[in-house]
Amino acid sequence: MDWKDLSTAVGKAAPMLGTLIGGPAGAAVGGLLASVLGTGNTPEEVAAAVANPETLVKLREIEAKRQNDFEALLIDQSKAELAAHTAQVQAVNATMVEEAKADHWPTYSWRPAIGFAVALALVGAVLVVLVAYIGVMTNSAKPDVLSYLPGMLGALAALMTGVAAPILGVASFFRGKMQADPNVRSDNRG
Repeated sequence: MDWKDLSTAVGKAAPMLGTLIGGPAGAAVGGLLASVLGTGNTPEEVAAAVANPETLVKLREIEAKRQNDFEALLIDQSKAELAAHTAQVQAVNATMVEEAKADHWPTYSWRPAIGFAVALALVGAVLVVLVAYIGVMTNSAKPDVLSYLPGMLGALAALMTGVAAPILGVASFFRGKMQADPNVRSDNRG
């Protein structure tokens, strides 16, 4: 058991404490709870104490008394999570910029190719459904035509996968090759 496992049990009585225990500061908040509850500083011992209804009442009281402090901790935790997410997005964006600058066609073209394949499959699916329903509504087609729609849409989905998978595979192969050996050039110019 770890502190995140304990967050649900604590969160039932004290939602802010439960959120804090489930976050990055979980061990620190868990240690604080352990000292307040008079238990050992392990998730198992705190969980055993939290199972007692009297302890849940005590948690509510603690949260009510220290609400401002816990709110500040929640804000700090949210800021840290936002900063981590922002750093991850920036890393992905930097990768996309480098791929767009590449001289090797599979490296710079795989994202747009997959985007166009998905858009084409979506337009195709919408057109198939519209043509089928319009045909049935204008009585120029039998209603049995609608029973073919799942098969046609499945074929379009397979087509989209069949186009996107090889593009992604080729791009991943070349990127992996370049990452594994820094001497491999990123272009096709010998």
